[in-house]
Amino acid sequence: MSVSESIIEELARAGNAAGLWRAGSAGEIDHAAACRALLSMDDPEMIFLAGRDWRDFDYTAGQERLAALESAEFLHKAGIFWRAFDFRAGLEALAEIGEPEYVYRAGRFWRGIDHRRALEIIIAMGEARYVYYAGQEWKVFDYDAGFEALMGMGSPEYIFYGGSYWRKFDHRRGFERLLETGSPEFIFKAGTLWSVFDYPRAWMVLESSGSGGALWRGRAFTQERWRGALREIWRESSRRALGRV
Repeated sequence: MSVSESIIEELARAGNAAGLWRAGSAGEIDHAAACRALLSMDDPEMIFLAGRDWRDFDYTAGQERLAALESAEFLHKAGIFWRAFDFRAGLEALAEIGEPEYVYRAGRFWRGIDHRRALEIIIAMGEARYVYYAGQEWKVFDYDAGFEALMGMGSPEYIFYGGSYWRKFDHRRGFERLLETGSPEFIFKAGTLWSVFDYPRAWMVLESSGSGGALWRGRAFTQERWRGALREIWRESSRRALGRV
């Protein structure tokens, strides 16, 4: 048995994945044998590091092992740092693992990702947060599909954020959906930032929201855009009362 084989056998027997990675990084062992030994262990971090640092590594087997270990974190990192990576297979593995955060991160950092498919996966997971984040930060994003997803999911928080910060957003439809949620907080917040907003209708919802909307009604009296809108609502109400309309 060679010195290299002896080192690998001893480290493998001890389950010392970190030791294998260090030995492979030092370049003094048979990398093919070391890779087989490392992939037999359940240590996704060391597998990722070996793929990043070793001069010779079985990237296909390494990626398959990370997927089998269901390590979304290190599968995502491998897609960024490894010299060879199957982005299609990696994305489908993330879908199987079911962690939308890492699908979103892959959309930000993987150079070979299919953004259309990545968005489909996040939508299928029902995660409004990551639909919004993707629209805010991905270089390639289908705003029409993202918007329809937000409408379907009905999260007032991320409808508000989408209407506030996305480059493309149907504010009229978004407003209607936001009213349907009945959320005083995000109806108020949308009134502070959205370019298209029906203050009289929004105020009716805030007024009818009872004690749950008291805080946001109070803030409306002091927030500049809302304060101006409320003055106009009250003027219009007075004109109607006096029969001037």
